Amino acid sequence: MEDSKTTYQECCLYFTSNSLSRFINTMAEDAFKITGLSPSYAHLMILLLEEPGLSQNEICNRMNVKASTMTRFIDKLLYMNYVERRQEGRKVYIYATEQGEKLRVKIDEAMTILFENYCKILGRDFAVKLTADIHQANEILKKKG
Repeated sequence: MEDSKTTYQECCLYFTSNSLSRFINTMAEDAFKITGLSPSYAHLMILLLEEPGLSQNEICNRMNVKASTMTRFIDKLLYMNYVERRQEGRKVYIYATEQGEKLRVKIDEAMTILFENYCKILGRDFAVKLTADIHQANEILKKKG
């Protein structure tokens, strides 16, 4: 810590990022209510809508979640008829169904609401820079891990 007035919350990335995550998660949950999906499930749908046919392993890497968690996510979206698994040889790929494709409008709307809400609080320039910096940190940590 730099001086006696600085707290661990101000200088510890772990505690600071977890606190930020909780704030943003609450905002995201509110914004994504219109989709009928939690933000995590909507994130998975965004990936599949943007890049149809990703493998489960690739999705796990992109979302930074364990395979067991991803299996649960995909199984739930299968049950809701938003995604389907297609086997090609020994590989299985995940695609949005027609019903899943219809979610795109609501997901885009939720993304806009979320972005506008945190920009109102943080300021647009700061929010955009913070997002870019956090993404860069994630990429660096992913390469080192």
